Amino acid sequence: MKKNLLLILLGLSTSAVLAQAPQQARPQQQTAIPGTSAPKGNAKISGTILDADTKQPIEFATVALINLSTGKPIDGTMADDKGRFTLQKVAAGKYKLNVSFLGYLLQAVENVTVASDNAEVNVGTVSLGADTKKLSEVVITGEKPLVEEKIDRTVYNAEKDITNAGGSAADVLQKVPSLSVDTDGNVQLRGSANVRVLINNKPSSIMAGSVSDALKQIPADMIKSVEVITSPSAKYDAEGTAGIINIITKKDSGLQGVNGSVALTGGTRSSNGNASLNVRKGKLGINANASTVQFYNHGDMRNVTRFYDETQLLRSQFGDTDIRGGFYNGMLGFDYELSPKNNISGSIRRNGGEFKMENDQSQLVTRDGQPSSEESFNTDIVNRNKRLGTDLNLDFVHTFDKPGQELAILGQYTMTDADTRNYQDRFNQGETPFQLQRNNNDGANNEFTAQVDYVHPLENKTNVEVGAKTILRDVKSDGVSRDIFRDITKSEILNFDYGQDVYAAYATYGFIFKKVNVKLGARFEQTEIDADYYKEDTEGKPSSSPFTDSYNNLIPSVAFSYTVKEKHTFKANFTQRIQRPSLFYLNPFDQNQAPGTVVRGYPELDAELTDLFELGYSTYFKTSFVSANLYMRQTDNAIETVNGDNSGLPDGTTVLTFGNVAKNKTYGMSFYGSIKPVNKLTIGGSSNVYFVDLKSDTVSNSGWMYNINANSSYDFGKGFSAQFNGGFNSRRINLLGSFASFSYHSLAFKKELFAGKGGVSVGLDNPFRKSMKMKNDVAVYNKEGNLEYEQNILINNYNRGARVTFDYRFGKMDKQKAPRRKRSIRNDDTKQGDGNGAGGVQ
Repeated sequence: MKKNLLLILLGLSTSAVLAQAPQQARPQQQTAIPGTSAPKGNAKISGTILDADTKQPIEFATVALINLSTGKPIDGTMADDKGRFTLQKVAAGKYKLNVSFLGYLLQAVENVTVASDNAEVNVGTVSLGADTKKLSEVVITGEKPLVEEKIDRTVYNAEKDITNAGGSAADVLQKVPSLSVDTDGNVQLRGSANVRVLINNKPSSIMAGSVSDALKQIPADMIKSVEVITSPSAKYDAEGTAGIINIITKKDSGLQGVNGSVALTGGTRSSNGNASLNVRKGKLGINANASTVQFYNHGDMRNVTRFYDETQLLRSQFGDTDIRGGFYNGMLGFDYELSPKNNISGSIRRNGGEFKMENDQSQLVTRDGQPSSEESFNTDIVNRNKRLGTDLNLDFVHTFDKPGQELAILGQYTMTDADTRNYQDRFNQGETPFQLQRNNNDGANNEFTAQVDYVHPLENKTNVEVGAKTILRDVKSDGVSRDIFRDITKSEILNFDYGQDVYAAYATYGFIFKKVNVKLGARFEQTEIDADYYKEDTEGKPSSSPFTDSYNNLIPSVAFSYTVKEKHTFKANFTQRIQRPSLFYLNPFDQNQAPGTVVRGYPELDAELTDLFELGYSTYFKTSFVSANLYMRQTDNAIETVNGDNSGLPDGTTVLTFGNVAKNKTYGMSFYGSIKPVNKLTIGGSSNVYFVDLKSDTVSNSGWMYNINANSSYDFGKGFSAQFNGGFNSRRINLLGSFASFSYHSLAFKKELFAGKGGVSVGLDNPFRKSMKMKNDVAVYNKEGNLEYEQNILINNYNRGARVTFDYRFGKMDKQKAPRRKRSIRNDDTKQGDGNGAGGVQ
């Protein structure tokens, strides 16, 4: 019955919704008013339109230019997706503006004076208040939908989903269309883990290590929205194969006054607290936020490895796992308006914490079917990871007299220190340990970025963007491995220094050709690598292996979009991406994850190169919205997990490393839809179906996969609301095997308090299931095509939980201020690792 209930809810996602469906962003079009003849000049009138209550832009609001002498409209235009509008070719004179949009009261801007034929008049911010009379006649007006499908990205408005209250960023990403997140927090976009995660369009030291760990550190209550960009233009870095995930946090809205928020959550699996404060007076704005997260969970595991050699070794490991961790994250930022056309902003962010996992494990080994007492024992395993990171940002933006012309100079410096420990104590029941293994890995990752961007609008709705960027990376990892066996100590030392400098320049050109929006781009990147790893083996013998590399890439991007009757939008994109490996894949230090299992990086990995094609269609009708996309990715030189050399290690040790061994072809279809069958009920869902074909010189794997997500919400009135979210992910394949399918579901109930300024939420995670079983099957073949060993891992994760969240927003806005368009650095060019990270700092 539980399974049938979930399938029914998922099935509802095939139709879709918006009361007032989101229209696609499109170039601003000036609209002539029928029956009028406006005198023409060269002056311009511009401004920004915001919702008076939410302070959000009102896209496609109508602006009419009124002749004061006749009281009749003589010209008009519509606002863009940022709420900005510009009336061009206006003659000198005195006018009035009438600003309107469905569900809002008409707002008049009186006494707009154009003093000369070439004047540029900015009327600032125009706020529209809700028309309660019209609102009663419309299903929903002015309410941002849960998911918006734009021309170049999908936007999930996390603040609209109350099931997120009290959770983490991993819980939020689990609900975003085209994304799948497993119980460890590993993220995939359209079936690929090769993604780059940014925070507010910028890289952060919080993401410098394991992405899955970082997502646990960010409270969901701090997230405003999540943007998924699957076909980035040439102005973006040569980011992940699948695309970019950009997490937008709640921050200063650009309004005068003081405001802030606080939220506290207590739960059975995690607890967190966060607070924010925004202060703006005159030209200066200061914003700050801080958060802390504590999580605690448990589970059990079983790992069976069978070797097909002369001894037919069979190793079975099983035990209980206990996970504890705590993180903090704080930021202080400012922005100052030096002049009406010059703005400077900066911030400092500090994050840190500790992750600890304990595993009480038993191991049983047989050879030729006979028990091996020497290889059968108990092991206490402790994995601990401490991390401390700092981000420094300083940005300058200059706007020119010409609307849309802009110059941005951006700088960023990030520092990350990591301290990783893996301790294993091996003992027989009732005895003291006979062997101690100690793996210590300290790392540092320092990165400096300088970037210049220039935007120049041309005539006839064309636009040119050019820019240059430099990223200087310096990564260090110092590892010490000690093996104490019956009072005999053997040590191994490994120092790894890795320098990677990237120099880039780009240009894009956008124009309209017969109603088709076209954007062409090219990006040139030069990569310089200088690395060295020094090793002292257990006998004290030193060795050093320095190496250098250099390569250039010219990366094209082409994008087309066409809108029919403002309801049907078609798009086509092509781009090529380069993917450099991070330290997770490079660090040659042996990480003893468990008895008989070692993970080792390969320092001389090459970059991946991917071609990405995408076709898309979206439309809306009445209270429904649907979008569909076809895509194809082809990656040469793909980095995959391979069997490593276990020489010098105990018999039966499996070594997992990485290599540029595969060609990866992925063909897929993704869908999103939403519908509002009645006024108080909203139902939405997404699905992604794809076929993966992996091939190397010795092994291949292929198959169909899919993931489905459904969500629904109901407003009971008087501040009470409820939401449901659920999903299912099919099995996932890789070159050596597959991961089993998994599912999730959550329920949340909220009651608004204090006239809507606060509320209490109750959330239930997987309430109909005590635990979830995760399986991972691996098969390794030798060069002759014979099976060497099989590994079957079963993890039982007790992920049922409950939490209670209290939130409150405070402050008063005294005066409105037009939001300034912000530029920011995006470093999104390195392939990131999964899991807890096998190689220290990434």
